[in-house]
Amino acid sequence: MITLVIKSSKLVHPYLKTNVAFPPRENLEYENLEEGVNNSIPYIWKSVYRLQNRMVKMPHRHGNGHGLALRCLLLLVVVSSTVCLNRDMMQRFDGWYNSLTNAEWGSTGETLRNNIPTNYKDNTYQPSGSERPSARLLSNIVFRKNISGPTVSFQNRTALFAFFGEFVIYEITDTDTSTCPVEILKIPIPQCDDSFDRECEGNKNMPYSRIQYSTSTGQSPNAPRQQVNAATSFLDGKINNISLPYENYPSASTNTLTARNLLWKLGNTHVYENPALLSLGLLFFKWHNVQAEKLETSPESKDWSSDRVFYAARRWVIATQQNIIMYEWLPLLLNTEIPKYTGYKSSIHPGVTSIFDAAAIRYLMTLIPSLIQKRLCNTYWRSQEILSESIHTLENIFQGLTSQPAEAEDPFIVEDLQSKFYGPLHFARHDLAALTIMKGRDYGLPDYNTVRSCLGLKKKMTWEEINPELYRKYFWIFEELSRVYKSIDDLDVFVGGMLETTELGPGELFSKIILDQFITIRNGDRFWFENLEHGIFTEEEIQEIRNTTLYDIIVEATNINIEDIQRNTFTLTNRCPVNVLLPDEVANCTQHQGYNYFHGSEVAYIIIWVCFGLLPFLCVLAAYICAKYKQWQHRRRTKEYERQNNVAKISDLEAAGNVYKANEWLGQDEKPREVMLRLTKYCHLEVFDAKKKLLRTVKLAAIHPLEVWVTNNKGRTALLIKIPKEYDMALIFPSETQRSMFEESLNKELKNHHLEKQTVPVRMQIFCSRAFTKKKRNTMLEKVFKTVFSEAFQMDYDPDLDTDIEDRNKSEILEINLTKEEFAEALSMKSSSDFVETMFCKIDKDNDGYISFREFLQAVVLFSKGTSTNKLERLFQVFDLEDKGSLQRDELTRLFRSLLEKADSDVDENTVKKLVDSMCNQAGMAGSPDLEFKDFCQIMSPILGNHESVYLNFNGETTSNDLDDEFWKVLRESSTECSPSLSISRKSSIGNFLNDLDINTMMTDGRERVEAEREKYTPLKAKWKSFKHYLENNRQHIFFLIIFYGIVIALFAERFYFYTVEREHSGLRALMSYGISVTRGAAAGMSFTFSLLLLTMCRNIITGLRETTLNLYLPFDSHVAFHKIVAWTALFFTGLHVLGYAFNFYHIATLPTNMLCILDSVVLRSDFVPTFDFWLFGNMTGLTGVLLVVVLCIMYVFSTQTARRYIFNMFWLTHKLIVPMYILTILHGASVIVQKPMFFVYFTGPAILFTIDKMISLSRKKTQISIIRAENLQSDVTYLEFKRPARFEYKSGQWVRIACLAQGKNEYHPFTLTSAPHEDTLKLHIRALGPWTWTLRHIFEPENLRNQPYPKLYLDGPYGAGQQDWYQYDVSVLVGAGIGVTPYASILKDFVHMSSINCHYKVKCQKLYFIWVTGTHRHFEWLLDILREVEEVDVKRVVSIDIFITQFFQNFDLRTAMLYICEEHFQKMSEGRSVFTGLKAATHFGRPQLNKMLQAVQRAHYNVRKVGVFSCGPPGITKSVERACVEASKNTRTLFDHHFENF
Repeated sequence: MITLVIKSSKLVHPYLKTNVAFPPRENLEYENLEEGVNNSIPYIWKSVYRLQNRMVKMPHRHGNGHGLALRCLLLLVVVSSTVCLNRDMMQRFDGWYNSLTNAEWGSTGETLRNNIPTNYKDNTYQPSGSERPSARLLSNIVFRKNISGPTVSFQNRTALFAFFGEFVIYEITDTDTSTCPVEILKIPIPQCDDSFDRECEGNKNMPYSRIQYSTSTGQSPNAPRQQVNAATSFLDGKINNISLPYENYPSASTNTLTARNLLWKLGNTHVYENPALLSLGLLFFKWHNVQAEKLETSPESKDWSSDRVFYAARRWVIATQQNIIMYEWLPLLLNTEIPKYTGYKSSIHPGVTSIFDAAAIRYLMTLIPSLIQKRLCNTYWRSQEILSESIHTLENIFQGLTSQPAEAEDPFIVEDLQSKFYGPLHFARHDLAALTIMKGRDYGLPDYNTVRSCLGLKKKMTWEEINPELYRKYFWIFEELSRVYKSIDDLDVFVGGMLETTELGPGELFSKIILDQFITIRNGDRFWFENLEHGIFTEEEIQEIRNTTLYDIIVEATNINIEDIQRNTFTLTNRCPVNVLLPDEVANCTQHQGYNYFHGSEVAYIIIWVCFGLLPFLCVLAAYICAKYKQWQHRRRTKEYERQNNVAKISDLEAAGNVYKANEWLGQDEKPREVMLRLTKYCHLEVFDAKKKLLRTVKLAAIHPLEVWVTNNKGRTALLIKIPKEYDMALIFPSETQRSMFEESLNKELKNHHLEKQTVPVRMQIFCSRAFTKKKRNTMLEKVFKTVFSEAFQMDYDPDLDTDIEDRNKSEILEINLTKEEFAEALSMKSSSDFVETMFCKIDKDNDGYISFREFLQAVVLFSKGTSTNKLERLFQVFDLEDKGSLQRDELTRLFRSLLEKADSDVDENTVKKLVDSMCNQAGMAGSPDLEFKDFCQIMSPILGNHESVYLNFNGETTSNDLDDEFWKVLRESSTECSPSLSISRKSSIGNFLNDLDINTMMTDGRERVEAEREKYTPLKAKWKSFKHYLENNRQHIFFLIIFYGIVIALFAERFYFYTVEREHSGLRALMSYGISVTRGAAAGMSFTFSLLLLTMCRNIITGLRETTLNLYLPFDSHVAFHKIVAWTALFFTGLHVLGYAFNFYHIATLPTNMLCILDSVVLRSDFVPTFDFWLFGNMTGLTGVLLVVVLCIMYVFSTQTARRYIFNMFWLTHKLIVPMYILTILHGASVIVQKPMFFVYFTGPAILFTIDKMISLSRKKTQISIIRAENLQSDVTYLEFKRPARFEYKSGQWVRIACLAQGKNEYHPFTLTSAPHEDTLKLHIRALGPWTWTLRHIFEPENLRNQPYPKLYLDGPYGAGQQDWYQYDVSVLVGAGIGVTPYASILKDFVHMSSINCHYKVKCQKLYFIWVTGTHRHFEWLLDILREVEEVDVKRVVSIDIFITQFFQNFDLRTAMLYICEEHFQKMSEGRSVFTGLKAATHFGRPQLNKMLQAVQRAHYNVRKVGVFSCGPPGITKSVERACVEASKNTRTLFDHHFENF
C-alpha cells in the first residue's frame, strides 16, 4: 500500500523517495501517528490528522449531522492549537493573527476586497451587465483559437511557467464554492454552437453558479454583496495543509466522480485538476521532507523537538515558495522589475481584490497549452491516475513541462479551456472564458473603461485604441464586438483586459492589477521571509532563500539529474529544443454530455410509490382476511350450536317419511339455501328450512300436467318443478342417487293420485338461465307493488321510466298473481293468521287461490282512497264469513286475536274474549249476540272518532281530512240508539295515560296526553330538514370544531407562508417549489392533531373534569367522536405530507449534489450522488417516514367501524402501535434536515397528561372478578352479574371496560352498567353483535358450561358518559332506542331508589320521563323486568314511562287503530296494565311526536327553566330528539338541553 508517513518532522512520500512499485489508483493514507519516531508532530496536530482520517474512512454519507459535528470538533481543535502555539512565532494554517491589529485580515473565509466601486444592477446583489451579450458568444468571438497549428510563447515561456501560474492562483484564491442556496445564472448558447448546440435547437443554456458571499452583505446598497475567499490570501505553502480534498469534480472524459477516499491528502483541492498541478503539489510535498532532513542532520538543531523541526521545515518551504513566486515567476509574467521589499506594513490589508480574482489573474489561461503528454481536456481530475501509471511519471512530467513552450501571449485560449473545460456532472464541459466573464458580472464589476478610470488609467474611446497592433491583425474581432456591444463603455472588464494583451504579456490594466495585488500581499504579510523585524530568518538565511530557484527544488526533491533539465525552468533556452506536439497527434477531447441525476431511480420511484398506493389496500385485504376468518369461526360455532339444537327437530321430521335433503337454487348471484322436502299423502310438496320452518307448500294435484326438468350433465343432480303463477322449485341434490330417489317418490305419489308428469332433460346452462326463481319472482312483484302504489297514492313512479321493465314484461305485470304466502309477506304477517286468511279470501273473488293484479289494485285503492265507511265496511265483510250482514262475538274475538298475534302479545283466548265483552259493554251492546255494521261502527268510534291522525296512507303521509259525513251519520244513529251518554270529540289528541281523566285536562301524573306520530319523511325531505337545522342541532360542537380547525388551518397557513415568503432566501422553495411549503404546513398540522389525539383519550381525566363546571362549556360527552375527527384530520395532513414529499423527493433526486447544501444536517461525500432510494431509505428521516406510513396505514385500517366490530382484538392490538408511532415521529424530525424539530412543543403537554391518565388506570389493581350469575336472554342479549370490587364507586349511566379471560385478558370491550349504584353487585346486559359478544354468549350457553365455573373477568373503569348528568336537572327526559336503553336501566333504578329514601341532597332531579322506542317489546324483554321492578318501587310515581312500538303501523292503519282499542280496554280490565308489555306504562303504536311531548313537559313543569334531555341509540333517533329540543326551546320559555350518545 502507498502511505503518507509522518515521521521525524518530515512529510515522506515513498513513491518519490524510493523505487517502490506504484500500483494505480491506490489510497494515500496516514500511518499510525503513535508509531512515529520521537513523537514528531505536536499532539494537537495528531488529533487533527486522526479526525480527518476518521472522516475519510467514514461511509460515503454523514447523515443526521455527524459530519457537521466532526467538522465542528476539528475546528475546536484547530482553534485550541492557537492557544498551544505561540501566535507571534508560528504562522497559522488558516491565516488568522497574521496581523496582530486585525486578526482576520487575509484569513480563510474573508471577503474579497473591492478597490473599485461595484456596479450591481440593483446596487446590492443582482449581477451587472444584464444587457450585455452572452458570455459564450463573447468567448467565441474573442477567445476562440481559429489559427491552425500551434502557437508558442513570444517570450519563450515554458509550459511549467503557465501551470505554475495556475498553481499560484490556487495558492491565494479559492472562490469556486457556490452560494447556498445555489443561484444559477444562465449563459445563452448561440444557435448551432459546435460544442454545446450541435442540433441547432437555439434554446440551450450553460449554467453558471454564483460564488459564495458573506451573508452580512448583499442586503442593501450600503453593503453590496461581497464574495468569500476560502483560501488565505498569503503565500503560505498551503500544500502542507495535509487533509482530504472535500471538493470533487467529475472527470470530463468519463463524466464520473472519483472516490474521495482514494485521493492523496495533499490539502489543496485544485492540485488534482490536471497532472501538472498535481506534480507541483507533490514537488513541494517532497521539498518539505528535504528541509526536514537538513534540519535533523544539522548540528544546530540536533536537540530540537520534532515539533520545532516540523514548523521550521514548513517555514523554509513557505519562504522558498514566496521567493520563487515573487522574484522568479512574477517578473517574467509582467516583464518588469519588482519593487524592493521595504518591510512589513501593518496598515496594509493583504486581502485579494475582486478585480484581481475575477479578471486580471485569469490572463494566465491564454498561456496554458493543451498538451501534457496527454490532451489536457482528457486529464481533468484524472491526475492521480495518470501519475500512478509509472514510477517515473513525475520526472517525465517536469522534463516535459520545462521543455514544452507555453501558448502565445495573445487573447486566444486553447479549446481545452475555451470549450472543453470541466464542469459538474450535469454539464460535463464548460467554457472557462465564459465562466470568467460571468464571474466578473457576478462580482458586480463595472465595465472596462470604468475600471481603468478607477485605477487612474486613461479610458479607451475607440475599439482600436484598446490594442492597435491586435486590431490590425484581427480587426474582425473588434468589428464583431462593436456589433454585439452597444458601445465600448459596455465592454466587460475581462474581455477588455485580455484584448490589451501584447507579445510582452498582459496589457496595461491587468499588469497594474496583478503587480499591485502581489505587492500588497508581500507588504501585508507579517511572516514574509524578508521581514527581519519578525526575526524568522537571519540575513544569511534570507540570502540563501533568495538564491533558491524552482530548478534547485526540482533537482533536490526528485530523481531528475541536473543535465536532464534546464536551469531556467520558466524560459526556454537555446540548448533545449522546442518540443511541440500537434493536437491531431493525440486523442481528441470527449464531447460535452449531460448527466441525469434521476437515472437509476426511475424504477425505484415507480415501485415505491405504487407500493405506498397499494399499502392501504393491502392493509384492507389483511383486515378483510382477519374479519372473514373471525366470521368463519363465528359461523362454525353458531352452526354447531344450531345443529345440536335442530338434531331433534330434524329427526322428528325425517321420522314422518318421504323426507329428502337438497339445496334450493335461488338465482345466479344468490347463495343456495338448505331445505328439506316432504311429500304428503294429499300430494302436497312441503318445503322446510334447516330449522324445520315451513317455507312453502306446493299443491301438485292442482298442476296439470306436472312439468319436471332434470339436468343431463354436470353430475345430473339438479331438478326443477315448473309451477304456474308462482316461481319454480329449483333443487340441487347432493348426488344423482338422491335425486333419483326423490323422483321415484314423486312418481309414486302422482300415480296414486292419477296425475300426469312430463320429464324434460336439459343441460345445466339452460336450467340456470330459464328457471323462474324466487329472485326473478321478487323482482316482478316489486314492479307490481310499485305500479299499484303509484296508482293508489300518486307516488313519484312511472313504470315507463323503469329501465328494468322491458316492453314484453309489462303484460306480465298485469297477469301476475299473488299467493297467500306472498300476500302475507307483503303485510309482514304470518300466512296462517286469521286476518290474512279472511282478507285473502275476500280479495280473491274468483276463488282460484291467487290474487290477481286487478284484485290487489282494487283492494289497495279502497283502503287508501276509500271513505271511512268503505274501510269499515270492508273490514266488517272480511270477518263476516257467511255474508249474513252481522258478526258474532266469536268472529270479533278472532279478529282481535289475529291483530294481537301480529303484535307478539301473549294474551290468551279467554283474555281476548273478556276484552271483546268489555268493548261491547262500553258501547252499550252488552246483551247483543250479533253485531250489525252500525254496531261495529259504534265500537270503533272511541278511536276513529277521537283520533283522526290514526289514518295513515301507504306512502307514510298522515291524512288531514276529517272522517266522511256518512261515517258520522252512521255513528250518530248508533250512539243515539245505543249510548246517548257517549260524547265524541273529533279534534282531540291521541293519548294513553296512567289515569284516564278528561281528555283536555292535565292528568294525575302531571302529564298531558301524548300522541304517536305516523309521519314518514321521504329521503329528500329528511335531508333538507336535517340540513336546515344542522347549525342549531350542533351549535356547541360546531363552535369547538371551528376553534379546532381554525388552529389547524392557522398552523398550516403559518408554515406555508413562512417557507413561501419569509424563507425564500433559504432556497428550499427554489429546490422543491411549493411542495416544501405544503409539506411543512402539513407537518405542523400533523404535529398538532397527533398530539391532540392523546388528550381525547384521557378517559380518567375526562371523567374527573365532568364533575367540574367545565362540563357546562366543553362537550366531554363527544370526546370519542372528537377523537375520530382529529384522527381523520391527522390522516388528511399525513396524506398531504406524503404526497408533497412524492414531488419533493423527485425534485431533490434530480438536482446536483452541490444544490443540497441548504440541507445543513445532510453531509454528503463529494463523490456520492444520492438517488431517490437514498432519500427514502438511506437516512433516518426517510426511513422513519416510511415506517410511519406503514404504521399509520395499519392503525387506521384496523380502526374502522367494521374492523372494530368483527376483529376488535386486532383493532386493540394495532392501536398499541401508537407508542412506536410517536417514537418514530420524534426520530423523524430529529435529523433537522429542513427545520428544528417542533413536534415536542405540541406533544409534551398531552403526553404528560396521557401518562398520568394511564397511571390512574394502572393504579387499579388488576384482579380477577368472579361472575355470580350469567344468563342468555332473548334478542341475543347476555346478562352478567358479578361481584363489585372494593372501593368501586360509580354513577348511574357510566360505563366500564371488561375483559373475559376465556377470550384473552388484554381484549377489553366497553359496556354500560345496568345496575344501580346502591346495589351490591354489578350488572351488564350485552347484546351479541360482533364475534367477541357472540363468543361470550356461546360461552355462557348451559350446554357449553356443563356445570363448569364461570370464567373470570377483568374490570376497568368506571368512565363518564353524557347520560350520567341526568340528576343535575329538575326534570329529565330519557329517550332510548334499541340497545341504547341500556344506560337508562341503571338511571331508572337509581332515581327511584333515591326518591324512595328522600335523598334529595344528592339528586336535584324531581321528575323523570322515560321514552322507549322499539320495533317490538320482544326485542328487550329483560328491560321489561327492570321496568316492572321500577313500577313496583316507584310508589311516588316520580317516573313516567311511555313505550312506542314502531313495527306494525306502516302496513294497515285500520289494524293499528284496532290495536289501540285492544290496548285501551285491556288496561281497564287489568288495572292499567298493557296487553303487550304487562306494564302500567302507556304503550303507543307509531313514532313519538317528540316536539309536542317536550312542550307538554314544559306545560306540566312551567316553573322549570332548564330540562335535561338524554338520548341514546342510532343516529336517527338522536337527530330527531335534537330537532325536537331545538323546536321546543323556540316555542317555550324552557331550554331543553340535549345530551346524546350514538352506537
